[in-house]
Amino acid sequence: MRVNSFTLAAQNAAFAHERDLRDKAQIKYDGIQEGIQEGIQVGIKEGIQEGIQLNQLQNAQAMLKDHVTDELILKYIGIRSDQLNSLKAQIASSLIQESINTCSF
Repeated sequence: MRVNSFTLAAQNAAFAHERDLRDKAQIKYDGIQEGIQEGIQVGIKEGIQEGIQLNQLQNAQAMLKDHVTDELILKYIGIRSDQLNSLKAQIASSLIQESINTCSF
């Protein structure tokens, strides 16, 4: 009888330990899944924001090519003046490169 009660106690302890390990693994898995979902949501928001900014810069570039004033671009597109200046420098650089490529000496 003593062996049976020891064996039963050992089995119960082993089952409890196994259950604890499964519970910890499940908690870890749930945390990982929650982290993945949160990361996806953050990534989507950042992607949308980058898309909006790219669209703003493309619109500003088109307006610059149509000789719209800086004040109107800043007012209606919503970009910062340093972004506008950078865009103007990029456009100037590409125009210079195009003229170099089209000239034949």
